[in-house]
Amino acid sequence: MNSLFLASSLLALSAFKCDAYTQKPLRHPMATAPQNRSNISSRSTTKDDNITTRDVLSLSSIRSSLIRQEETIIFALIERAQFRRNEVVYEVGGVPGLGWPQGARLISESEGGGDALSFLDFMLIGTVSIDDPLRALLVCAPITTLIVNQFIVSTQEVLHSAVRRYESPEEHAFFPHRIPTRTNSLSKLDYPELLSNSDALNALNWNPILYEKYLNLVVPAIATKGDDEQYGSTVLADIAALQALSKRIHFGKFVAESKYRSDPEGFQRLVDAGDADGVMELLTNEKVEEQVLTRARLKAATYGREPMLTALPKVKGGDEDSATAIIASAAAMAVVAACEAVQNQKEHDTKLKGKVDPAIIESIYRQLIIPMTKDIEVAYLFLRCGRDPPRGYAPDRMSVDVTALQPRNIS
Repeated sequence: MNSLFLASSLLALSAFKCDAYTQKPLRHPMATAPQNRSNISSRSTTKDDNITTRDVLSLSSIRSSLIRQEETIIFALIERAQFRRNEVVYEVGGVPGLGWPQGARLISESEGGGDALSFLDFMLIGTVSIDDPLRALLVCAPITTLIVNQFIVSTQEVLHSAVRRYESPEEHAFFPHRIPTRTNSLSKLDYPELLSNSDALNALNWNPILYEKYLNLVVPAIATKGDDEQYGSTVLADIAALQALSKRIHFGKFVAESKYRSDPEGFQRLVDAGDADGVMELLTNEKVEEQVLTRARLKAATYGREPMLTALPKVKGGDEDSATAIIASAAAMAVVAACEAVQNQKEHDTKLKGKVDPAIIESIYRQLIIPMTKDIEVAYLFLRCGRDPPRGYAPDRMSVDVTALQPRNIS
C-alpha cells in the first residue's frame, strides 16, 4: 500500500464527527502503557478553537470548499496516473477468488444484483475483517502499518456508513443498495438545513454515470496502457479519485438551492413550462466556469511536475536572504509552469513534461465535472419546484453525452 492509503485513513478519522472517538484519548491497541503526551495534546482549548458540523456546511464554507476540492481532485488523479491502467481490476472476475465483501448487503438477482463483482467494486463496497467496524476505526488511531496489514478500513462504504458518512448531505455512496442499515448507537449529527428536506432531493445520486465515465474516459486519459500488477494500490487510488469527484459534482445541490433562493419565481416559472434549457441557461455563469477551468489547468501544471531543486540556492541556518531567494526561485518556477500550461500548443501530441497533462485535467473539468454538476442542479431545481426532471437529467446519463475527452488549445 502507499501514502494515499494512510492519508485517506487520516481523512476518514477527521471527517466523521464520532462521539465515541472524541470523548476520551485513545491509545494504540498494542501499547502496554500510557505514552507521554506531546505539548500539543496538553494545550488547553477554548470554545473559539472549535467549529461545529453546522459551521463546516455553511454556505460561505461551501464556496471555499469548492476551490479546495480542486487540489483534492488533481492530486487524486496524479496519484492514479502513476500506475498503469490495470484493466483487470475493473473486470468482473478479473481478480478471482474475492468472494463477497464482509458486512455488505447481498443483493439477489431478482433485485437486480448478484454475486459478480470487479476488484474495484469489491474494495469500494467494503471489507471489514473484525466484528465491529466502528471499533476498528476508533482503536486503530494513531494510524500505523497495523491498519495496512490487518484492517482494510479507510476507503470502504460499509465501514463509512457505520460512522454516518452517508448521512451527510455532501456525501453519496456508489453502492447505496448494498449498504446495510446502521444499527449502532451513534447520535445523528446536527446538519444545517441548507437543502430542501425532501426524500426525492436527498436521493439524487449521479454516481452511476460518474462511475461509468471515470472508467471509460478518465482512466484511459491519465494512465499509461498496460499492467504493472499494482492492483491494490490502483483501486485505492481509484476510490480516492471517485469519492473526490463525487463530492464535487454533488455540491451542485447546494449551488442549486442557493440560486433558487435568489430567484424562486424565475425558476418556478421555467420549471412549470418544462423548460430545462431555460433552467440550464439561468444556472450558467460562463465567466465563473472559465475561471474554474483556468485554475484547474494551472494547478495541474504546478502540482504535476518535480521541483527543480538543482536550481535552488543552498540555505544556511538563519540566513534570511537565502531563504528569501529559495522562495523567490520556487515562485518563479511555479510561474513558468503556469505559463507553459496556458500557452497555445500547436501540436497537442507533444505533451507537457509532468505527471499528468494539465490539458487533460482541464478537459475532465470542462467535459465531465462541470456538466454533471449542472445536470444535478437542473434535476434538483425541477424537484424543488414540484416536478420530475426531464428524462435527459437522470443518474445514468449526461444531458449532453461525452464519448471522448477533447483537450483544447489555449490561445
